[in-house]
This record gives sequence, structure tokens and C-alpha cells, in this order.
Amino acid sequence: MEMKPNFSLKVPMICSKPDRGEEVPYHLTLDEAQQFLENVLKISDINQRLKRNRLDFLNEFICKFTLYIPFSNIVQFSAQSVLDMKPPTLERCKKDILSGLGGTCFRLNTFSQALLDLYGFRTYHVSGCNPTDTIYDSHCAIIVCDVSYPGSRHIVENGSVFPVNTAIPLDFEDQSPVYEFSKKKFMYVEGDHGVVWLCIQVTNPHKRRSSQLPKGVFRSKGITWKLHLGYWTSVPRSRAYFFERMEYRFRFPSVIPYILEGAGLHARRDHGTNFLLASAGDTYFLKNINDSENIVPKIMTDEEFLDFFAKEFPQYPRWMVVNAIRQSKYIRKMHNYSRLSKL
Repeated sequence: MEMKPNFSLKVPMICSKPDRGEEVPYHLTLDEAQQFLENVLKISDINQRLKRNRLDFLNEFICKFTLYIPFSNIVQFSAQSVLDMKPPTLERCKKDILSGLGGTCFRLNTFSQALLDLYGFRTYHVSGCNPTDTIYDSHCAIIVCDVSYPGSRHIVENGSVFPVNTAIPLDFEDQSPVYEFSKKKFMYVEGDHGVVWLCIQVTNPHKRRSSQLPKGVFRSKGITWKLHLGYWTSVPRSRAYFFERMEYRFRFPSVIPYILEGAGLHARRDHGTNFLLASAGDTYFLKNINDSENIVPKIMTDEEFLDFFAKEFPQYPRWMVVNAIRQSKYIRKMHNYSRLSKL
């Protein structure tokens, strides 16, 4: 039985606030961008590649960026206390990317947009949210215009837990083709009110007595899909707008639980392995996210966890990882307390 997506979860998107239209400059120089592309992402002959095929260059940039720059909340949680956690300046965001520390969506995608703008791409930011978010516009993404033909639009996502290693064209009707990266299949679906949803295939759907699917889950051509992230693709957002959203997130860090699974990072390696390395403060684990969603993660001791971090990601000082673990434990307690207080 084919089911249509339940788009009732898009309510936070409908409540999206107007943007004041202000913009904050991102001070990235062409020399810094070139050194980053050549030395960090290992992309050479930049100008020649841009002349040959701008879309090919864009896709290589996305692929290499998600390979070498981790999605991580370590820097965000590394303050001495939760009270000291503050939104980063754009200068701090730039330093975190250039040094390989990475970050979450704001750090990763604002840097990516600034770099693409330097090389003549037409871009704008858009907001989005996860169906589990308790605040709207919690995610920052990029739309690139006119790259394959005049009027074309592509989603560029360098700042997501879920790796999307290519620019996604938005010229589909209703549903995009099915893509596959790192053994995970996904597609995009047009929702109501101009929202485009990233949907991930559910590999082992639970059998239900009722034919009614849970919210955010639907079937298409016999395959079960789950809404993962919604994009407000036709509403340009300024960096100033996302600073406002971050002020709220840093003031109330427990409101976005899916980023607060623990202190850690999602990383990809040359051989294609994607893994999640995380700690909730009491447990430490390593999980290969290429495999089944139900795979049992490798449990580690605190010393094994810190040693693995030091070996695989030496750019993170030990004190930074230790602080992040301590803060994530406290924040998870805040989140659990807020949930209990609503019962």
C-alpha cells in the first residue's frame, strides 16, 4: 500500500521568521581559499577546472570537503562551562575550518558559501530543520544558482551529519531520483509550502499491526522512507539571521537533541568508511555508519576513546575533547530534565 509523506512535521518551517535582510561580511581572502583547496582538500589546477566544467568542480569540492573536514560539535562544547558557550564569530568559524577542526552546519556551510562566492558562484543560504527539532530554522544550508544552466538550482550540503557528497539539482517534480552514498539511499521530496525534504531509506522497517505509518515515514514504490531534513529552498537567508538562531541554540543547548547525542564527530575516510565517534559522558563508542542502522557500536573505555581521537584527529587538543565530553553529559541531563518536566 503506497502512503504519502506525512508533512505535518513541517510546522516549524511554516513558522519561519522573516529575515531582516542584513548581511555580515565573511572575511575570507582568495589566497586563503586557494591554499585551503590545494593543501587541505588536495584540489589542484583550480582555474583550469573551473573553466572546463563548473559543476564538476563544485561536486569535487563537496566530496573533498566532506572527506577532509569533519562534522563535529567538539569545538562547540569545549568551553570550560555551559555558561561560557557562545556563538562563534565568523573569524573563529574560518579558523576552525582552516585548521581542520570542522564544526556543525553554521561553521561548515558559511565557510563553503564564502569560498564558492570568491570563485564566482551565485549562492544564497537557506534554513531548514529536522523533524525532531523543537525550534525552527535550526539548520543552515546553501543553494547554488545557474551552475549547470541559467536558472538551475542545486542544494549544497557540507554541514550535515548525513553525507551528501554531490550538488543536488532541484529541477525534479515531486520526487528526485534515488541517490546512494556510503551504502545509504536517499532522495528529495517536494513538500507543502515550498519545503524540500531529504528522505532516507529505512532499511529494516518494523512491521506494524496498523497500516498507518508513523509521522515522518512514508512508502514510495514499495520502499519505506523517513523524513530527515527539510529545506526552505526558496527563502534566502542572511548570515545575520543565523546568528540570531544560534544565540537561542547556545542559550538553550538542550533543544536540539539529535546533535547532542554526545560529544563527537562524524568523519569519512579515503576508503569510503563513515564512522561516528561519540561520548555521552558515561559511555564511549565507535560506530561504522556504513553498515546497518542496527549495528552494535564498539564500546570503548574513556582512555581508548581519547587515544583514538588523538591518533585519528590530532588537530583536537586533548583538553578540548575532555571538556566537550563533560559539557555534553551536563547538556543531556538538561534535555532529559526538560522532557520529564513536560510529562
